Amino acid sequence: MAIGALTWNFSIYLSELVQLRNQAWWRQLKQAVKREFRDLDPNKMVYNMRGPYHVDSLAFGETPVLTTLKILDTLQLPKGSTIVDLGSGRGLPCLTAAALGYRTIGLEYFAVYTERSERIARAMNLDATFLSGNFLSRPLPQADVYLVSATAFPEDTRAALKQKLDQQALRVVAQDWILGSPWEHERMQKLPVSWGTAQFCYQRKIPGP
Repeated sequence: MAIGALTWNFSIYLSELVQLRNQAWWRQLKQAVKREFRDLDPNKMVYNMRGPYHVDSLAFGETPVLTTLKILDTLQLPKGSTIVDLGSGRGLPCLTAAALGYRTIGLEYFAVYTERSERIARAMNLDATFLSGNFLSRPLPQADVYLVSATAFPEDTRAALKQKLDQQALRVVAQDWILGSPWEHERMQKLPVSWGTAQFCYQRKIPGP
């Protein structure tokens, strides 16, 4: 990892430490994620899956805890609402939201990620479920809101996913992606992610006639 990326992620950690150090769930979550995932190299996993000519087209990283908390504060969902994260990676947004009383489901291609995220959820007694597979080829779980880390998605992936969201979803928070009709773009927030910043686009489906 480049020096700039290390410095950026350390600054995110320090911000979380200052604001969340007294939260027992945050301390437990950080320890569990470090323990479960320290031996995995996501760059190498994607390289092996897609080949050397596609690796640089993907934005590796994840949505940090503080950014997830900001998203939840903006959404103002009732506790117990269901949140689905499409492309959940290590499961950090799902685990964070579950620690605050939401029901969460993460869909992630790599089973090694979902298995370890499930172990963390069980150890922390969180209402978080993780499913492995391609979210384009399986039914999407029902949810009150869908999180989509779409920054690195190619256009064909976005088009196929939009069809599914058009049919099923009512609210979507997508990174760097405005869905267009039949979606109303409500607001945008520029928030930190582990590789820099992203525009989080809050969108609600416009009711049909």
